[in-house]
Amino acid sequence: MDSGTRIAGRTSVHLDLIRGVSAIAVMLYHLRGLFFVDFPFLIDKSLVSAGLYAVTGYGHQAVMVFFVLSGYFIGANVMNRVGKGQWTWRHYLVNRLTRLYLVLFPALVLGAVWDQIGMRIPQAASFYYGGLYKFYSPSVSLRSTIPVFLGNLFFLQSFVSPVFGSNGPLWSLSYEFWYYIVFPACVLAAAAWPGIRNRAAYLVLTVFLLWFVGPQISLYFLIWLMGALVSRLRRATVLVAPRTQLVFSMGTGLIFFGVLAWNRTHRFPSEFVTDSAMGSCFALWLYAIVLGSRDDVSSAYATVAKKLSGFSYTLYVTHFPALLLLRGLLDPKGSWQPDPRHLLYALGIALLMLIYSYLVAKFTEARTASVRRRLRQPWMPRTKEIAR
Repeated sequence: MDSGTRIAGRTSVHLDLIRGVSAIAVMLYHLRGLFFVDFPFLIDKSLVSAGLYAVTGYGHQAVMVFFVLSGYFIGANVMNRVGKGQWTWRHYLVNRLTRLYLVLFPALVLGAVWDQIGMRIPQAASFYYGGLYKFYSPSVSLRSTIPVFLGNLFFLQSFVSPVFGSNGPLWSLSYEFWYYIVFPACVLAAAAWPGIRNRAAYLVLTVFLLWFVGPQISLYFLIWLMGALVSRLRRATVLVAPRTQLVFSMGTGLIFFGVLAWNRTHRFPSEFVTDSAMGSCFALWLYAIVLGSRDDVSSAYATVAKKLSGFSYTLYVTHFPALLLLRGLLDPKGSWQPDPRHLLYALGIALLMLIYSYLVAKFTEARTASVRRRLRQPWMPRTKEIAR
């Protein structure tokens, strides 16, 4: 985060934990979908099995949480700098592109390596040369090409190019990147200091970009903007009393988790409306959290939250190709029932994915701040910065 958007104490730690848990939720959703039978095919539909399937079924909803959190952090940063007249595209793009590419490029290369290995395993051929109906279509082999690689490298997946190889989670990165560009253009178009001509140019740029990315990504920009709205409201709201804040947080949290539970069995006619309901409920809970007092939390809680958050982006963009390869190696013939033995296997696989992503992050995500400093050093003084 930049200094203008830092939030101290337990609020920051809570958001770190939410981000880390959301990345784990996506990974567990894919692990369950790849290795285990769908719920209708369970032999034993016990309460425990139903609960396990419920808590591992929120991968897509976790992405909506990411969108709102991204809008909160990036929106606050942009509005703060533009409001103070300190905006520069160069400074902003160095921060954003460093954050994205330091993990994305290794993730694309690692995904290509795992996919190429998987495509050469005879018993795993069906996963790579046929569409996997839950997660991707067409086949991995048709999407493992240099043009698709470049399309993902330049954030054109989801509207110009398919996602690269088996790495389905990359779909949301194109959404995020274009929101990073569209939102500053919107804010600069509304600011007073750029001048009428520049403001008109930014307005035209905003309209062009929304047309370029298409209606799907443009619609989901509204969910991302919910986070930016929370950051704006936070600046305009006086801190509330701890007891009032606790009641507000608990109430809005119950609403959010209630909608999550409702989502397991109900859907609005439109997926976007369903996702908007999820995003707005989380944004409301986020608003309650950031209004809280800035008291410190326990060191153990803070350590866990920071650790999980510190490799959450890496976990999100690296886990699926590795999971698919393991699926082809371990049991390509059939999906598992959630019996104790296979649940123990799944726990081991989940831990392996966390360790794998953590190690990759040590050489990528963890170096974000230092790489930013090196890139910015030629034209601005070095400053201490917290990677986000």
